[in-house]
Amino acid sequence: MTLRIGIDGRSLENNITGVGRYVWELCQELEKTIPDAKFFVYSQWPLSLKPISERWSHIHDTSNMRKYMKSIVWQKLRAGKLCKKDNLDVYWAGSTFTPRLNGKTRIVVTVHDLNHLIAPKTMPFATYWAHKLFFRHDVLSASAVSTNSYGTAKRLFDAIGRKVDAVVTPAVSELFYSQGKDTDSNMNETLRVLKITKPYILALGTWEPRKNLALLIQTFTSMKADGLLSEMQLVLAGGRGWKDENLAKLIDTQTADDLLPLGYVNDSDLPALYKNAECFVFPSFYEGYGIPVLEARASNTIVVTTDIPELREAGGKNSIYIQPTEIGIKNGILASLKIRDPNLILASGSEEFPKWSTEAKKLALLLC
Repeated sequence: MTLRIGIDGRSLENNITGVGRYVWELCQELEKTIPDAKFFVYSQWPLSLKPISERWSHIHDTSNMRKYMKSIVWQKLRAGKLCKKDNLDVYWAGSTFTPRLNGKTRIVVTVHDLNHLIAPKTMPFATYWAHKLFFRHDVLSASAVSTNSYGTAKRLFDAIGRKVDAVVTPAVSELFYSQGKDTDSNMNETLRVLKITKPYILALGTWEPRKNLALLIQTFTSMKADGLLSEMQLVLAGGRGWKDENLAKLIDTQTADDLLPLGYVNDSDLPALYKNAECFVFPSFYEGYGIPVLEARASNTIVVTTDIPELREAGGKNSIYIQPTEIGIKNGILASLKIRDPNLILASGSEEFPKWSTEAKKLALLLC
């Protein structure tokens, strides 16, 4: 009997970042891991991604109602109607929230973070209240629950008493491993097209309060004024998000010599950004895991990031851990720049990084 698997495709609708990257990478591996299944990906808007194979169907809402609904509201009121005709055996809620399904369909929920409990003021108003209304119910009523880190699993149990059935961590694709010299010309061309000049410090994240980008920019500017980073530029990759008006104003006041905001950067360009950076700084107040930290490590780039359990999982033993304060960021950057040879603290060639194929097998056990 062919297993019929439904998947929440909302995180795949636009430019793919954190959750979307996680869902898409696992989907590609599920194609190999569950070879006799049929997959149905449901979204509010059409996906630009092509179906992985003929076993995959992308189904988007075509009603006028979708125009007036926030994403989570759409998931609650419309997604279940799209699923109904496909007689699903199981549904993967890769973005946590679940549609209204019949009682015969098992639901597997993935929890990425507990922002609404730990950093509620950083969230959009509607997203925060959706979590207040639905998060607990959707997680506790699921047939199985996974998280993206052991830190998130512990926080989830402490918050609502739900033990997870699996920890399915983000992984690293081959694209991000340290490249040989034969790729240097391609990487230099990427930097040229993006108008990046060395030396530079790299930061990556959607423009939203939890990423702590404003303080990073202010700290960097202050360090340059003090002559500590005289020839350095801060390169900021990542698109606009929410509650980012003050950050946008701050960025507008910076000179090109100090700050280069790139906006959203395609995955194919990220290896060049990571590998050629003097260091990668990720000073978030809170993360459920931290995929960019893992990617930077795989690129053999020195990482400076916040000292919380979830980011220690992503950063491993060789990252530089800080408090997300001005003095913490400053000291972390200075410590990273003292390391002339990244191999003094990094050994990506010998490190074992999570693989998407291995993590997909954990998810497959829950779905099957």
